Amino acid sequence: MPLPIRSDAASARRFSMWAIGLWILLLFAALGAVQYLQHGEYAYLVAALLVIVVCAGCILRQAWARPVMQVLAVALALWALLTGALMLRQWGDFAIARQHAMAQPQLGEIALWMIARAQRTWQVALALKALALPLLLWLAWQLGRPAVRAQFRSRQR
Repeated sequence: MPLPIRSDAASARRFSMWAIGLWILLLFAALGAVQYLQHGEYAYLVAALLVIVVCAGCILRQAWARPVMQVLAVALALWALLTGALMLRQWGDFAIARQHAMAQPQLGEIALWMIARAQRTWQVALALKALALPLLLWLAWQLGRPAVRAQFRSRQR
């Protein structure tokens, strides 16, 4: 028995670059949720779960999720900009910490290693924020385009 094939335009799922951005955001939100749960940061956990739900709604192309994701993407971009600017204020703190550690020989190499590790973590976080800013704004712009809006469907009752 042949399988019925839908030929309407709604069933066609074209490849979309914006969907890749959603999957990446979903993965980072899931990683964040696990970390926030582990560290007991429940306000951030709730925010990460909200991002996960909205990303899933957009991936499933639910109409309600598109405008929510647009606002969320802009809010996350502003958050990345704000926290990145606050992080940049700490630019010289690692050099000062290194000088203090070297002035106290009893701290040894372990203190210098910990400072170097913290600095690498700081640099990676700052780089991720710098990458996230244009990508989140691009995602918000893409979700507002008429061609992308047409790919979302209203909830059927």
